[in-house]
Amino acid sequence: MSNETRSTGKVVCTVISILVIGICIVVPVWQSAVNSQLEAKISSVQAEIFGYETAKMSIKADIANRTTPEYIVEAAIKQNINFSQIAVASL
Repeated sequence: MSNETRSTGKVVCTVISILVIGICIVVPVWQSAVNSQLEAKISSVQAEIFGYETAKMSIKADIANRTTPEYIVEAAIKQNINFSQIAVASL
């Protein structure tokens, strides 16, 4: 082999080595950045889910409260609704 071929081979090998080392440095940093973004998104979604669960429990409690006889009678009085017994026809 001539000196030019060896010199060109060394240059190519050096460039490839520099690229591989650069990639080995960049990939972990990139993965760390992506993981940080995903953790932030997960935290945000969990907070949103907690808010929805809290609202759901509040709505269920309100529904349960509005189905009590006391609430129904109070609402009927406010709206001037009179309750009367329904006649049951004998068969």
